[in-house]
Amino acid sequence: MSKWIMFSFVIVACLLGVGVLFQEISGRQAEMATHAQAGPQLKFIASNFQFDQAEYTVKAGEKVTVSLLNKEGLHALEIVGLGVKLDGTTKSAEVTFDKPGRYEVHCTLPCGTGHATMKSIVIVA
Repeated sequence: MSKWIMFSFVIVACLLGVGVLFQEISGRQAEMATHAQAGPQLKFIASNFQFDQAEYTVKAGEKVTVSLLNKEGLHALEIVGLGVKLDGTTKSAEVTFDKPGRYEVHCTLPCGTGHATMKSIVIVA
């Protein structure tokens, strides 16, 4: 009798696990579909004391979804002169880069000893 009870618990646990797995996959697919429809994107990937690129380029006058992904550590960013600020609460924003030029990007959340050098450039051409 106890073997059947244990067998039932194992089957129920497996079914719950499969349900959670498919729910996670569906959520990721919905997120990917949203990003595919969003149009041009400018994604900053932040890790300890650096962004994934030294320079990013966008077209002047184009509406772009700017987003921040913390790959390692906790970071926030500001694009100086454009009023764009992203952090753990605001992870993306739609921005139209109207004025051509070079804009400094820096981390605004003290993230450790290399925080002062965590900078990048956005080139609007």
